[in-house]
Amino acid sequence: MNKDEERLTVVNVVASTRVAEELDLPDIAIQLNCEYEPEQFPGVVYRVTDPKLAILMFRSGRAVCTGGKDEQNIHTGIERMIKDLRSAGITTWDLKDVEIEVQNMVATYALHYPEDYDGVAERDTLDMKKGTPLAGLPRKLNLNNLTFHLPFDKVEYEPEQFPGLIYRLDYPKVVCLIFGSGKMVITGARHKDEILEAVQIIQDELADLL
Repeated sequence: MNKDEERLTVVNVVASTRVAEELDLPDIAIQLNCEYEPEQFPGVVYRVTDPKLAILMFRSGRAVCTGGKDEQNIHTGIERMIKDLRSAGITTWDLKDVEIEVQNMVATYALHYPEDYDGVAERDTLDMKKGTPLAGLPRKLNLNNLTFHLPFDKVEYEPEQFPGLIYRLDYPKVVCLIFGSGKMVITGARHKDEILEAVQIIQDELADLL
């Protein structure tokens, strides 16, 4: 595992699927003891404790799974849901006929100075003393400066409304929330590789600011 992957944490995977031609939601709610309040939300909420997931089932037979930390979590949760539905006598498609598609991955990442960076801290801070080598340490960012450095039509920064800078990439098509602490939240990806690619693009953009 490289440094980028070590510093990356996938916090949520959202996936969609379809498990039947139609689902009888009131029956499912009773049989599986699920949350179902149709006047507030049109789906049944099926919860998995390990891995911790919520799967929303709809009358159309579609289901949306959220809360996964990776694709395997999603597959495990949907397999368990189908098994429970069938055990309760509710008709579903065979597992082999169920296609699962990741719709969104959300990840956090902490930007660091490059390992070969020869700069040092210019003043004492809560985190470090003046003169401390910065190589490999978490990187603080001046978001005002960053807005002038990144493509202006891809950036939004209104600190009085939201403390982070919003950077929209065209490829991979993701949205990055960048904070002054060097922390980032990346959303909109469908594969982990897209997140790592976005991280590399941002690191390349920031290299000129060192």
